[in-house]
Amino acid sequence: MSRKKDMRGSQSRIARLTSFYIEGFVHMLFYRILVPISIVYGALVIAWIFYPQLGLTVKAITAVVWVLFAPQIFETVKGLALSRSRGMAFGHINEEFRALYMARYGKGSMYLKAAPYAVIVIWAIGFIAMLAWWWP
Repeated sequence: MSRKKDMRGSQSRIARLTSFYIEGFVHMLFYRILVPISIVYGALVIAWIFYPQLGLTVKAITAVVWVLFAPQIFETVKGLALSRSRGMAFGHINEEFRALYMARYGKGSMYLKAAPYAVIVIWAIGFIAMLAWWWP
């Protein structure tokens, strides 16, 4: 069985993404940071139930997790918009194919191009509201 070699590098080396897809690099970097932090965060929340004096620490790590989760939300909504728009929102489709799709399905799905940015704005407003709610 022959193995195909990816000329961009191995999948485990996420730095390879910087040369061709910076959004993917940020997504994977934050994801890899988020995984161990979320394990610690879960243990801390459970400990907080028994030791209420950990409240400030839980709030601080909640803010960190909130920030680290933002690229995950953005990329998820972007992927959903891409699939819902049949590749027209963020895909790299040639103009002739795009014109055929627009004629067949209409322009109704092009609003999806703004969806990831709208969700990030809502996410940021939620973060600000969380910080304001915590303020003594």
